[in-house]
Amino acid sequence: FLTWLCASLFGYSQQEVVTDVIEKELREEMSIRKSDELISVNIILKAQYDQMEMRSKSDAYSTKEAKREFVVNELKSFTENTQAPILEVIKGMSKNYEVKDLKTHWLANMITCDVPTAVIEELATRKDILIIGFNKEQYLLFDEKATLVEQVKTLTQNITQVNADQVWDLGYTGEGIIVAVVDTGVNYNHLDVADHLWDGGEEFPYHGWDCYSNDNNPMDDHGHGSHCAGTVLGDGTAGTLTGMAPDATLMCVKVLNSGGNGDLEQIVGGIEFSVEHGAHIFSMSLGFHGGGTESERIGFRVACVNSLEAGVV
Repeated sequence: FLTWLCASLFGYSQQEVVTDVIEKELREEMSIRKSDELISVNIILKAQYDQMEMRSKSDAYSTKEAKREFVVNELKSFTENTQAPILEVIKGMSKNYEVKDLKTHWLANMITCDVPTAVIEELATRKDILIIGFNKEQYLLFDEKATLVEQVKTLTQNITQVNADQVWDLGYTGEGIIVAVVDTGVNYNHLDVADHLWDGGEEFPYHGWDCYSNDNNPMDDHGHGSHCAGTVLGDGTAGTLTGMAPDATLMCVKVLNSGGNGDLEQIVGGIEFSVEHGAHIFSMSLGFHGGGTESERIGFRVACVNSLEAGVV
């Protein structure tokens, strides 16, 4: 039990103990690529901040905001120190090999970059790397069918089915709560959400971030993210009230493209943005089919566990 508990706190179960630094799916990808062809990889470090230690330190802070700031800063400092030797090696190897799109993530202690096979093999010999996985772009939504409903001033079934309207009568409507919808983006011009948008200031004028295109305009070009945002806080201005928390504030985070495709790096980036910029909750109706690869399971779980330590649900 103790072994299982320790493994779970670290971020993955005993059944997911890494046996090969280069995961099977990446090795298969390497076998069909040319030697100088770049492959997008996620490098997850062995070093991860101990959750019990983090909790014992963060409990000293009296407010949620102070606790979040402490956890974010601790993770950033920890990541900077533990990633420095690997980044130095990658920088040195870039003199002989092409390296592109190098990104670091403090929430899961992960490095993402596009590198050739030789760099992957060299990095796999290091003792400080837990796993190197293929950062595969893939379809991350589910095949849901939309149905038309009559546009009337009423509540949708999803609200009455869970008695959300009765909770509103108790004074809980989402007011003061920032919800980040991490999805295909959001149509922030829609009447039902337009007056509930997170104020990102001059740096984020469109109320969030697009991790897929790496810019500040998370406009939805698919539709799924807008649907999810409506389920969270659609206030019925355009007709039917669809939102569980109609007085909440919406942060728009795009991690998937117009086809519903994305990868682990973009999802972790979207969660990081949400945590760092003040979201109280992040909502994701997406996932890796079949549970994902070993590196996807580990990276995704560690990011979520660390978010909880920062007080973000």
